[in-house]
Amino acid sequence: MTNAANKITLPELSLTEVAVGPGENVTQVDIPDENGETFTYYTRPLGDVDPTTGRRRDNKPTWSPHTFPLFPVVRNADGSPWLEANLWIIDRLVGKLAPGMLSYATVAQDLAAYRRYVDERNIDWLNFPPFKPHRPTYRYNGFLRQSVEAGEIAHNTARRRMGTLIRFYRWLKTAALFNPSHPAWVEEDRFVEVKDARGFSGVLKVTTTDVSIKGRTAVDPYSEYIDDGGKLRPLPQAEQKVLVQALLDLDNTEMTLIFLVSLFSGARIQTALTMKVRHVIERPVDIGGNDFRLPCGPGTGVDTKGSVRGVLHLPKWLYEALYVYAHSQRAQSRRKKAVGGDNTDQHLFLSNRGAPMYASRLKLDESRRGPHVARHTKNGQLVRQFIADYLLPAMRLQMNNPRYEFQFHDLRATFGLNKVDAWKDKINDKSMTYTEALSQLSQLMWHSSPTITERYLKYREKLSLFAGAQDGWNEHLMSLVLRTLDSEVRVASED
Repeated sequence: MTNAANKITLPELSLTEVAVGPGENVTQVDIPDENGETFTYYTRPLGDVDPTTGRRRDNKPTWSPHTFPLFPVVRNADGSPWLEANLWIIDRLVGKLAPGMLSYATVAQDLAAYRRYVDERNIDWLNFPPFKPHRPTYRYNGFLRQSVEAGEIAHNTARRRMGTLIRFYRWLKTAALFNPSHPAWVEEDRFVEVKDARGFSGVLKVTTTDVSIKGRTAVDPYSEYIDDGGKLRPLPQAEQKVLVQALLDLDNTEMTLIFLVSLFSGARIQTALTMKVRHVIERPVDIGGNDFRLPCGPGTGVDTKGSVRGVLHLPKWLYEALYVYAHSQRAQSRRKKAVGGDNTDQHLFLSNRGAPMYASRLKLDESRRGPHVARHTKNGQLVRQFIADYLLPAMRLQMNNPRYEFQFHDLRATFGLNKVDAWKDKINDKSMTYTEALSQLSQLMWHSSPTITERYLKYREKLSLFAGAQDGWNEHLMSLVLRTLDSEVRVASED
């Protein structure tokens, strides 16, 4: 029993239908009532195949999932499931081959936040009266704006929550579960010009509402951060040295290798943590050249953001270190504890209990069997905890800076800028053109737009221009202030 609406995670949700009676692949469900009587009924998986036709009983394709691991459930204040909210989440999941459950967990959290809001104020979330400000959507919009002004939530969080609510109500109308007496919002169509990754432009129709939380954060042209799927700060060389030394001092083999993979290849956390043993099974002496190329994305066993297909370039010396680790007794011991045992399809990096550090899409089925039943989505929490508990304290001590901060994703930006710095002399002496550098870096970092890549190439120039402008202005301002102060002091002394 809870006091407020919330979100919980089921280890697994199987979609079923009521069966007539006992039979093959049928489960008996017994529910006791208050009088001690038992109500019995039978269920059968929706994905059950009819032996006479060879087709699923729900007429869905055989590949369409009917069982979902780590399913997020939105609960009412009394602990019961919020029917409409959970039906929407299920409807969004059905038909997707490998849904990212972490995204749906966020949707569930947004809906739980809305349910708490209407419950605390005794608002009927399905009642839309004539007076617009009294309608739930407008009231929630005002509440979110006030929360942003008060600094209780971020602007992006408010915008996301309102967007989730709009999509939820739209689905309710489409599913004929919601027919408000007055509009939930006023819609307006707008046309915006967009450009694709190749620079081709077009016009896109966008439908907006008067309850959407608009506005954007102004981009600081002189920020030390690079906008690349988030605000990333490339670590200066001095900080990189401290980072590597701290990793060596902490002597955690897995964490050291994970950080080095990202630092020397630009790999995101889900890519580094979903590498398998089979990816580093080839002997280093059989690899030609100075780098090892690892295909990533759908069909490779290595997860990528947005299921992008790309090639990860690892320095040969780092590949050798990964090869030695994969064949070490330490790594084998961890694999023996994992579901499925010690095999080449096992995650390369496992916890000391044999659990993956990131839930690979293709291994979700295994994660809910055996001794390691998943209770939450693995998305690199162990790495982030290592940063907070061990790495940051060690780096702060070395740098004598108790407020020093960095995030794992900064390593990606650091890799990109390290490449640019390495090419600097070639670009200056014209042995490498700007276009060639742009193309190579874009391929190495799998950028969808050259605009993102250019942020790396122009990063140093941008900061130096800012520093030069600041130095010149500060000098002028200082001389002006000193002249003024000198004049005032002389007047005061004469008085």
